[in-house]
Amino acid sequence: MTEEIDNANKKRIRSKWVMSGAILICIVVFLAWFLIFRDPSPADVNSQAAQEARQEALTDPGITQVESLDGIWVVDTEIGIFDQSCLTTVCNSSFVGFRIDEELVGIGGKTVVGRTPGVEAQFTIEGTNILLTGNGENPTIVADMTGLTTDDAGRNNAIRRQAIETSAYPEASFNIVESIDFSSATDLETGFEIEVSGDLTIHGVTRQEQIVLNVSFNGSRILVFGELTPILLANYKIDKPRSAVVLSVDDKATMEFQLYFKKLG
Repeated sequence: MTEEIDNANKKRIRSKWVMSGAILICIVVFLAWFLIFRDPSPADVNSQAAQEARQEALTDPGITQVESLDGIWVVDTEIGIFDQSCLTTVCNSSFVGFRIDEELVGIGGKTVVGRTPGVEAQFTIEGTNILLTGNGENPTIVADMTGLTTDDAGRNNAIRRQAIETSAYPEASFNIVESIDFSSATDLETGFEIEVSGDLTIHGVTRQEQIVLNVSFNGSRILVFGELTPILLANYKIDKPRSAVVLSVDDKATMEFQLYFKKLG
């Protein structure tokens, strides 16, 4: 009888050890995925997470309503917060940036995301027309590329000298020369899509591109977001970055933007 009890106790002990071992393995696997294999790239501007972040920013009680759309509008750089979360999870501030896929040694595939909050733009609204003041000397939208950051300090230093070479080409711009008519938009709060054509300048190279803008107005701020894909690196004379930890880099990238505009005066 005593021997049977001892055997039963040993089985229970073994079962506990097996269960503990299984739990430990699960924890190790999860941590390995979270710390090494999980892609910590922020949500893209078309995602549900990005939409929720924008709505949170637009419901800030400090934002006042405007009586009319007519007037001059500029980028609001104070709405939302640009911090590390903009490079790893989701962002609710104004920014422009890029996304590109690469393969890393020991890690595998990763989507690299770089963003800068330094954006300047201005336009005037008269009735149902957005009048743009852009020209060759004064582009519609200008991004400060020296403020471009990713989730890795080493990569931040590298892009100053490699690929888009922000030290040599500190600005990127998009110049829209034709006015935008939004008279067909029936619900400005829900928003509308419109395709615009303009001159995109990156890395000192200018090419004409068509970009779809998602535009909405909530009574206080005009929100414009979207992306342009694919952007072929070769078209803008951008060499792929070189690093001992980088196995490969895609030959195309995505440009993304999320801009809030506030009315002057």
